[in-house]
Amino acid sequence: MIAFLQKNRALSIGIAITLVGIPFFLIFRNPPVTVTVKRGDLVEAVYSLGVVKSDNSYVLKFGISAGISELFVEEGNSVTVGQTLLTNDSGINFKSPIDGTITKLNLSKGEVAMPGIPVLEVTDLKKVYIQVSLDQESALRVKSGQIANLSFESLRGHTSKAIVKNIYPSQGQFLVRLDPEDLPQGILPDMTADVAIEIDKKSKVILVPLSAVDKGKVLRLRSGKKQKTEIKLGITNSEFGELIFGDLLESDALILPRK
Repeated sequence: MIAFLQKNRALSIGIAITLVGIPFFLIFRNPPVTVTVKRGDLVEAVYSLGVVKSDNSYVLKFGISAGISELFVEEGNSVTVGQTLLTNDSGINFKSPIDGTITKLNLSKGEVAMPGIPVLEVTDLKKVYIQVSLDQESALRVKSGQIANLSFESLRGHTSKAIVKNIYPSQGQFLVRLDPEDLPQGILPDMTADVAIEIDKKSKVILVPLSAVDKGKVLRLRSGKKQKTEIKLGITNSEFGELIFGDLLESDALILPRK
């Protein structure tokens, strides 16, 4: 009997210790994660992928069927204005109207070119622009004269500037032409660039980390006290939003919502 009571007493003590330990375990298992409200500059941008395009190219086509009796160039050759490219079987010489590089050569000497079929293409590799395709919502926010930042995947340490020249519809797309101010050496047509077109910019505003915002509210921690606070944001980027309404101060801590 005594052994039985001792056993039950020990069991009761063990249960009590376990129950007492649970709150401490819950409290210290996942301490709240906070971020800080701060003041700074904020740029809102439209992001997309851009393609480098040549601003000057020439495609040679024949108006009638003709054979190629002489061919003076091959793909990759640089040519200058007035340089003879080929001669057809009628003895007519065809010359390049631009400086550039032979980027396509579809026929060989002795072959016959059909009317309207491209024989070769000369591309100016130096005069280029960036073409961007946008969805309708983004296109409505882009205007001529806005600044764009360009970065190339293999050249992450270099950022180039470009200016929005125009935006126009084309076959169901909304295309933007960007004229670059400077590009890294070696950039060629058909290469791609990450593009960020600056839509709006604010200086010295209260910045709210977007990770702390949940359905238009944040959980503010000020002077050791927690309070659910309603806020309204203006322009945003991928990390922060501009505070335009709400009781938040610089250096306020915000508790991140639990996942």
